Amino acid sequence: MRAPRKPSGINPDWIPQRTLDWKENQEGRVFLLKEKFRNCFMKWLVQKAGKNQFFRIHLDRFGTMAWKLADGKRSIKEIAEVMQTEFGEELLNASERVNMFFVQLAGSRFVAFTRPDEKGNVG
Repeated sequence: MRAPRKPSGINPDWIPQRTLDWKENQEGRVFLLKEKFRNCFMKWLVQKAGKNQFFRIHLDRFGTMAWKLADGKRSIKEIAEVMQTEFGEELLNASERVNMFFVQLAGSRFVAFTRPDEKGNVG
């Protein structure tokens, strides 16, 4: 049986919206909080045992900036432009890298997208 296909590319005009809780560490880097279990009994058991209920997914400085810019208002293209301006030569192929970052996040259901219509309205 084949694994489900992950999105291969995302339209740069799409607007990413975060679907996970997240926090920042002392250095300002983002870490995402993904629940370990969906099952209510398992959640209860982990909580009763005093264990952490979340996986912490730490992002590097590029991922941190992209995540913070994904505010539900900016398109992927706009996020890539801001990052290219901020990092310059350090971030080669910003549009491709940012697009790939959001493909990975979408494949794990960490972001959802709003697609603007032809008139530029978000919906």
